[in-house]
Amino acid sequence: MSEISFEARVKATGLRPTPSDLPNLEALVRDLDRAAALLRGPRSDAEEPLSTFRLWPSGAA
Repeated sequence: MSEISFEARVKATGLRPTPSDLPNLEALVRDLDRAAALLRGPRSDAEEPLSTFRLWPSGAA
């Protein structure tokens, strides 16, 4: 299976950067992905952020 190019993925999002901006944009995305990887990791349910939406059992509301 072939990998989709960065340019194709950017265009699929609706962004239309100039060809000269693509290398800088790709470097920025790589840096953000690396930073996010540092924050990811296994954590217990108690450490998960709370959602602003609550699911109530049917008939409870």
